[in-house]
Amino acid sequence: MKECIACHSGQIKQVDIITKDDAFILLENSEVVDSPPQSQKIIKYVCLNCGFINLYAEDYI
Repeated sequence: MKECIACHSGQIKQVDIITKDDAFILLENSEVVDSPPQSQKIIKYVCLNCGFINLYAEDYI
């Protein structure tokens, strides 16, 4: 199971990040994540315990 690198909580959700001017919005796009999906894009996670935002990128061809 994936955990937060800041507080080691297992309360991780995958989100999308929308930016506008000097602000950003996190939009939930899945349930609690067990493992990162394989893709060629940047995947964003937020910790529901401490609020830490983690960017995760893998390149599978």
